[in-house]
Amino acid sequence: MVQTDFLKGVSLFADLSEEELNNVSKQAEVVEFVRDAVICKEGQQADAMYIIKSGIVQIYCDDGRGGKKILTHLKLGEYFGEMALLTEEPRNASSVALAETELIKLTKESFHKLLHKSPAVSLSIIKTLCNRLSKTNIGAAQTRMHNVYAVLGPDTSSGKSLFARNLAMAMQKELGQEVLLFDPNLRDERVARSLGVEKRSRIIDELVDREKIKDLSQYIVKAPCGLLTILPQENGLTDIRLKEFHTFSLMQTILEHYEYVIVDSSSMYTKVTKEIVQNCDKIVYLISSKNVSITGLMDHFDETRRGWKVAPEKIVFGVNHTTGDPTQESLITDKDRERISFEIPFSKELQGKRDPEQQLLVQNSPDHPLAKVCAEQGLDILFDQSIGLFLPTFDDQPAKAELAARWIESGAGELSQALKKVAIKGPVTRNNTLCKLICGNSSKWDLNNQVVKIVDFSNRYKKEFGLDSLILSLNNQESVI
Repeated sequence: MVQTDFLKGVSLFADLSEEELNNVSKQAEVVEFVRDAVICKEGQQADAMYIIKSGIVQIYCDDGRGGKKILTHLKLGEYFGEMALLTEEPRNASSVALAETELIKLTKESFHKLLHKSPAVSLSIIKTLCNRLSKTNIGAAQTRMHNVYAVLGPDTSSGKSLFARNLAMAMQKELGQEVLLFDPNLRDERVARSLGVEKRSRIIDELVDREKIKDLSQYIVKAPCGLLTILPQENGLTDIRLKEFHTFSLMQTILEHYEYVIVDSSSMYTKVTKEIVQNCDKIVYLISSKNVSITGLMDHFDETRRGWKVAPEKIVFGVNHTTGDPTQESLITDKDRERISFEIPFSKELQGKRDPEQQLLVQNSPDHPLAKVCAEQGLDILFDQSIGLFLPTFDDQPAKAELAARWIESGAGELSQALKKVAIKGPVTRNNTLCKLICGNSSKWDLNNQVVKIVDFSNRYKKEFGLDSLILSLNNQESVI
């Protein structure tokens, strides 16, 4: 029988009464899987669903080319396998234990009894399935959405355009891949001009005629600095034919063809801005230090993004110090700085140079303060997934402690080949044991691969020191593996 205190902490059973929890406990059983054991296979008929009590489970499917496509990793309290029980169809994915794993198993019969007797469980499963379906649909329609970033500001004085193109340059250098810098306002030629691009196009003409760009490549040009950009409409400043649905159509086409996109977005809260913000992985909101109230602007944008149903973790607030006179700057409180991710120091050489033709790319001067901030922010924005492993240090056993220290240093070196900002922190206490934490950052699109690597290292550490389990931290959520 499964203990009810564990079941209480599982979202699936959160709304059940004590009596209902006891019924689930009586029907469930704990099953154990060794490392690399297959739990269920794609194409099999389903006979049970599973809830993770400890360990970590990889979910994957056939990629159609003889390999496997990793879908996700699940940990403590998460569940899987319920969809096939509902549809009565073969499983559409496989699952494997990446470490010694304990699962709570509910048979098909028990699962259906639970659904009939507990409406709260049915509702929880419906919410989970809708969430998974939503993510699947978004992923199918816009497979590169997670690599699109927007830079906004409350007004044109924030320096957002200068920051956007230098951020794009920093990302391109970090990734070693092409980045597209895109201004949704095709009538405005400032982005192209700022990149030294002189050619113009008839892109609005085609959008008006067809409502969709047939061959996007004819409007894409590589600037002398190496960034890609879209050629704006020639003599487009007074062209009033460009409508919101044209911009939506163009954005969709861009997302279908380009993997890394920086959007130099409008300062106006339009439907286009809303669409961009809702479909970006990160949004940088840059505020000039000369604004009247930095607090008020951040509060206003937070209120706006809540109305747009955009998660707070997507927002990065920055302040651009555009004056060297403290009396002209807005007060920035300690509370403000808890919300602000970065500040661009005042640069006298940039003062008054808002015309993009006068200041092209400070990113070409890596020691420039703005270049350094953009490089740091590019790294933080691209690699925003945190992953870590708590490793016991055996301080009360000198010989073992020395060996553990070497393992921890070696592990940090090994993981630094794949992760960014790898560090050893601690000592910290977990389960009444002193540990060191090896931690680092990964991109969202590569997180699954990094989980595999860190779990592989944890399995070697456990074997070396005879440990049954370790604690994995994934985006600050801890799980026993």
